[in-house]
Amino acid sequence: MGAELERSHTGAAVAASGGVLETVVRYGIIIAQLTVAGIRLRGLSEQVRDTYRYIEGCSSGVDRLAQQMASLKVDVDTVSEHHEAAAVMRSVLDEADAMAADTEDLATMFGQASDAHQADYGTVADKARSMSVPMAEAEFYSNR
Repeated sequence: MGAELERSHTGAAVAASGGVLETVVRYGIIIAQLTVAGIRLRGLSEQVRDTYRYIEGCSSGVDRLAQQMASLKVDVDTVSEHHEAAAVMRSVLDEADAMAADTEDLATMFGQASDAHQADYGTVADKARSMSVPMAEAEFYSNR
């Protein structure tokens, strides 16, 4: 009977440590996902800004072309259409800049969420990892 009781306690300890491990792993995954999301959003913001600079260069080039056409006495309608095309390009730039800024803000918020999650649960996760006794099943803590 003593050996049976010991196996029962050992099995419970292993099961409980599995719950701790699962909690610690889940915590690490959340922190990693928040960090990766922030990095990807910053990359997206930079891609938007690169596209912004490209479109800005294109609009300047189209305006220069329109001015050159005007100096060569190309009809007014063609020159005007080129200036309008450049204006359309520039009108998109404001939206692209706003989108890049919003994306950077979102990346910052993901970083803040990660920091807040670490501040709230990091010490708990550290304690759970270093406990010398088995932690109770997760259900025990769910109503606390």
